[in-house]
Amino acid sequence: MENNISFIKSNKGITLAGLAAYMIVILIVLGILTTISTFFYDNLGIIQENARYAAQFDKFNSNFVSDVKKNKDVSIDAERKTITFEDGTKYIYNSKDNGIYREQVKIATNVTYFYASKKVITINNVEKSIVTVEIIIGESSKTLFTKKIDYTLKYW
Repeated sequence: MENNISFIKSNKGITLAGLAAYMIVILIVLGILTTISTFFYDNLGIIQENARYAAQFDKFNSNFVSDVKKNKDVSIDAERKTITFEDGTKYIYNSKDNGIYREQVKIATNVTYFYASKKVITINNVEKSIVTVEIIIGESSKTLFTKKIDYTLKYW
């Protein structure tokens, strides 16, 4: 009788139930890893597209900031989407080719929306002109880069 009990207690080999449990655990782990890697690679594509559109904004922003810091006044024509600085520099948004031009040079592409406004505020008896620019760059079906930024013109 002791011989029969020792045979039952000896775990020789793997049982079918144990094998099934291991397979289920492995399938769950593989499913989780597949889901994570799918999200990772999908987001890489979004980041690459976003970086491309961010580069377009950077080209616009670098030119615009240098003109903002040189000028004390600006006039904005919201209907014609033009910004004219006091030194004569013009920025024009062309909705036909979705580009922003500084004079005749195209400095940004794929711009689907562009709006600029001006306001004057007084801080410590100093009047400061502020230009607010709203810009959306990317395909119209999936907008990837949106920015609303205030630029303070030279006031000293």
